[in-house]
Amino acid sequence: MKFLKTALLMALGTSLFLGCDSTPKLDVQTFNLENRSGYEAAELIDPYIYGDREGAPGSMSALPNAISVRETPDNLEKIARVLAEFDQPIPSIRLRFQLIEADSFQDQDPAIAEVVQELRSLFRFDGYRLLGEALVTLAGGSMYDQEFTQRFLGTDETFQIESSANMERPGTVRLDPVRLRDSEGDFLLETSVTVSHGQTVVIGGGKAFVGGRSFILTVKAESN
Repeated sequence: MKFLKTALLMALGTSLFLGCDSTPKLDVQTFNLENRSGYEAAELIDPYIYGDREGAPGSMSALPNAISVRETPDNLEKIARVLAEFDQPIPSIRLRFQLIEADSFQDQDPAIAEVVQELRSLFRFDGYRLLGEALVTLAGGSMYDQEFTQRFLGTDETFQIESSANMERPGTVRLDPVRLRDSEGDFLLETSVTVSHGQTVVIGGGKAFVGGRSFILTVKAESN
């Protein structure tokens, strides 16, 4: 009888042990993205992936326009909510380039009034005037570099801006490189710069090879 009681207790203990298995069940779900890249999304949801979970580690793989996640159902629901908020259309952005000539001009040019104070803190010229502007619109949802060449309008001379632009994040553009060419095709300026929405950046200045004239280039990121 004692042996029978012991066997029953062992069987009961075994069934309780099996019934209390704490290993979570994992599902696999693929999330397709329309406006953002899968690589960006992967960085965002990485805290929701428990790759070090004992017995049932979570995992994730990223593609250009999707991510595939292996996680618990409740975590997958959280990830779905996060991605729905994240995957919103990215507005396009317009870059306004201004080509400014620096010399001993006495008259104030209202077209560049907002940057004159900054110019005076960086350079030592008596006056400045706007030579021309170039407008470039960048697609907000593109995850690839956007190359462009644009001529400056407002001047009889031929100047053009060229660059490779990358939308690092919504409202922020990396121009690398950005080049200013004169009518002879020579580089007056070549550098790299990052500009955010609403910000005006003085990219730099250079001297043309003919006449020793001094030019300064600025760029402002605007809503399109």
